[in-house]
Order: sequence, then structure tokens, then C-alpha cells
Amino acid sequence: MDRILLTVGLCTIGTYTILMFYKPELAHDGVESSLSMLIQAMPWMLVSMFIAGLISQVIDTKVIARFLGPQSGLSGIIIGALFGLMGTGSRWAVYPLAAGLLNAKAAPGAVFSFLTSWQLVSLPRIPAEFPFLGVPYTILRAVVSFIVSIIGGLLLEWISKIFLT
Repeated sequence: MDRILLTVGLCTIGTYTILMFYKPELAHDGVESSLSMLIQAMPWMLVSMFIAGLISQVIDTKVIARFLGPQSGLSGIIIGALFGLMGTGSRWAVYPLAAGLLNAKAAPGAVFSFLTSWQLVSLPRIPAEFPFLGVPYTILRAVVSFIVSIIGGLLLEWISKIFLT
């Protein structure tokens, strides 16, 4: 079992145990809230796991390596960021996809730029910002966020070469 998962799990159980004695209503509300979120997220998690499994079988690792692999450099990071712009849907779908990209030998920086662009920009969600933040601010925020995803991808690529090799 994953050590981080085990540690977080034990801390969570420990916190609930302490709360059951000192603030039982808070522990009860926390369990109810957690179960509600689990019920809401479960369909997304199941579908995304099956999609990720299918993608891992369908995606040609040579194609991923060519466009997003370590040798792709800056262009791979930009392609990753552009791919993230198209992102819609739940995090339960995007993280397994990102894991599939990493398993298919995509460069860490390209996957970082994909995830960051998806989280910060995601073109399909931009129109929802217009009424609240205005068109000029939304466009400027999106452009800066896209640039940040590329810079972050480059930075992660550089750091990963130092610490992960």
C-alpha cells in the first residue's frame, strides 16, 4: 500500500476518532458530507478509470513520446498546454488521463502544462467568467494563465531532471 495514502488515512481516522469524543456532531456531519461527496463523485471516478484504462490501450506510446515525450522539449510543453485548453469535465476524468500520459512516456513538463492549463484556463469554461469578471479581465487572465502553464512546464522539466534522474 502507498505510504502517503496510509499516512493520510491514519491521520483522517485519528482525527475522526478524536472528534467523536470531543465534538461528536462535527464528526457525524463530516461523515455525512464525505459520503455525499463520495456518492456524487463515484460515477465520475468509475467512468474515468475505465476511460483511462481504454486510453492506455489505445494510445500509441510512440505518438505520445513523439509529441509530448522528453525529446519534444518546448514544443511538447506547448502542445500539452494546448491540449489542456480543450479540457472539460471533472478532475476525476483529467487526472487518470494525465496518469495515462505519464505512463505513455510523456514528459513531466508536458503533463504539468496540460494539467495547469486545464485547471487555470479550460476554454469551454471561459464564457462563464464573462458576466462576473468582464471580457477584458477574463481574456487577460486566460492568456497569463496559459503562459504560466508553459513556464511551469519548463520549470518542472528542469527540476525533474535534477531530482528525478
